[in-house]
Amino acid sequence: MTGEHCLAPIAWATPLLYKDKSREQCSLPVNLSPQFKGGHVSLSLHQPVGAVPAGKFRTASIRERLAAYVLCGPFFAFLGVFVVLPTVSTLVLSLFEWHLVGDDARFTGLDAFSRMLGSDELRQALVNTLLYSIFTVPAITVLGLLIALTIHSLRRGKVLWRTLYFLPFAGTLAAMSIVWKWMFYPDRGMIDSTVGQLFGVTNWLSSSSLALPAVAVVGVWHQLGYAVVLFLAGLGNVPAAHLEAARLDGANAWHRFWHIQWPALGPTTVFAVVISTISALRAYDTVALMTEGGPVGSTTTLGYELYRRGVFYQDISGGAVVSIVLLITVLLVTLAQMRSFGRRLSEAGAR
Repeated sequence: MTGEHCLAPIAWATPLLYKDKSREQCSLPVNLSPQFKGGHVSLSLHQPVGAVPAGKFRTASIRERLAAYVLCGPFFAFLGVFVVLPTVSTLVLSLFEWHLVGDDARFTGLDAFSRMLGSDELRQALVNTLLYSIFTVPAITVLGLLIALTIHSLRRGKVLWRTLYFLPFAGTLAAMSIVWKWMFYPDRGMIDSTVGQLFGVTNWLSSSSLALPAVAVVGVWHQLGYAVVLFLAGLGNVPAAHLEAARLDGANAWHRFWHIQWPALGPTTVFAVVISTISALRAYDTVALMTEGGPVGSTTTLGYELYRRGVFYQDISGGAVVSIVLLITVLLVTLAQMRSFGRRLSEAGAR
């Protein structure tokens, strides 16, 4: 057998001879230099020009990791200071009986949990919070989508209408709540003078059955502009060529929306629903300034109960328990939304 035939099975196996274990991938193949001496073949192996030593790969890997830690450091610091630390502090506050006047604190364990979780005030606040979310979130989503479709179909004035609808969200909710309180003023307010006279419904804020819907109206008015802007952004990302092709194929406006625009709005819808739900579960400003939780606790939400326990009654441990209940409620509701329809809508928008 000649020397060339002896080298043939070695040539294809050359890349397997040397492997960079630190990166778990084959390095550049070495060069084989055959030499014939006395009828025998000897191979001299040497590294090709331009090959990178394994030590330099390790140095580059360490530099990349350090750069990643440096870039992510501010985010983790922000997360720790404003998320992790307050959460841990709330858990600690719920286990002690604190007095704001003095510095003494007495360990009470789970007494605050047993006291608050068994109270009627907390149960009513939880029910009111869920009802408020049911009143506001669907209305914000549906009205925001309809208004966004209307504005998107206009030939002129899109920027003007988008700005007008976004102004309530950009304004101060506390000041707007006071204005709405005067609009709901019994007999003399704008609501009673118009809608009240038309439908025979008056004294909204003084009725235990109408006060929560009245507060929900203000919540919808405040969050509607944000949903409109989100849906307008989503509609702007729908390819115009798809809509034009569907129109040329004879699809009417409803079919174009249902088969093209609505699937593309899946991720936007999920985001709008989740943000509106979190805002509704944290409702405080409108309740505190319009009804103060009344009448007879019919508008007391978890956010207002947290203020009432922790600040008004100076029950620090009780307020911490309410805060934990609010956090768990937000997490459970958001998780239920993502599991029920969030994933389906997101996948529909990614098609």
